[in-house]
Amino acid sequence: MASDNRMRQLQNLAKEIFLIDTNDLLRTSLGALSLERDFGPTLEQIRKKVDLVRQYGREVHDDQIQNILSILESIRDAITQQADCSNADYAARRQQFLNDIKGYIETLNQFWAPVVAAAVEARGFLDDEGVRREHERTIESIKKESETALQQVKEESNKTIEEARTLAKQIEEEARTREKQIKDRARLTAAGISVEEAQKQFREAQAALDKRVKVWAVLGGVCVAGFFAVALYFLYFVTIDLPDEWQWQVFYHSAIKVSILTAIATTAAFCLRILRAHLHMSEKNRHRQRVANSMGAFVESAVTPEQRDLILSQLVESIVQFGHSGLVQREDDYAYRPKMTIDSITRTLPTNPQKEL
Repeated sequence: MASDNRMRQLQNLAKEIFLIDTNDLLRTSLGALSLERDFGPTLEQIRKKVDLVRQYGREVHDDQIQNILSILESIRDAITQQADCSNADYAARRQQFLNDIKGYIETLNQFWAPVVAAAVEARGFLDDEGVRREHERTIESIKKESETALQQVKEESNKTIEEARTLAKQIEEEARTREKQIKDRARLTAAGISVEEAQKQFREAQAALDKRVKVWAVLGGVCVAGFFAVALYFLYFVTIDLPDEWQWQVFYHSAIKVSILTAIATTAAFCLRILRAHLHMSEKNRHRQRVANSMGAFVESAVTPEQRDLILSQLVESIVQFGHSGLVQREDDYAYRPKMTIDSITRTLPTNPQKEL
């Protein structure tokens, strides 16, 4: 029977072997030089033997335990040294390490029979009652493990089904959200295309209006300048010898000058009226451009689809309505109609002019 000292040494040795870092020992990152394939199964076998001798070594003779303890210490030292060395030394010592471990295990097997005998006797395999108890214990263990496994499978199945339902709801919600986003994006794209087309039309119209404003401004300025130029010309440069007495020649020459000035003034008034109309249309077109540029912001500021439709209809109506252009004659345009025409002037002439004395 093993002594307490031997069992304490064996327990400490077993602890040291189990605490050796497997990653440092096997080093799977080295690939072909790793010990995972050649030494991994052997390491599990060594740990099983250590665990078995730790449990049933008390019933083995002390000398046998001493021999086993010595061999296990050699195995521990070899494993620790291999785990602590650098990669270069690890690769260089690899084959020697495998040979040493193989030799230690063969030596250990020479003293292993008493340990197996102690384990068989302790577990009751030498009598029928012991075998039956071990059999019942094994069946009960398997039954408990099966029930536990079934319970775990059931819980995992319920959990998986619940997760699947939750995932299905999430997918459905995401699909609805994506569909709504696609519809909104399509609507925004269509609205953006429409707004861009409107902006293009307004830009083209603005260019034409600006050109017409310049033309009519030049024509109006020329007519006004011509009016004053002709008036000054009649005043300072045209000299007509009139009789000392008021006769029909005075009215005749006056009517001609007034008619010329009236014609120029009428033309200037017409040009200025058309210029005013085009200025009005130019500012109105600029306002429409600003509304068209801001249409997207106005529509997106709505909270509900009904508000968005109402805002859009109001904006479209404000843009589509043509309104007053100023080109069509209205009551406020009569101020530009010439008050004096050639007919009205000729009516003022006397029907029976005095004869010269």
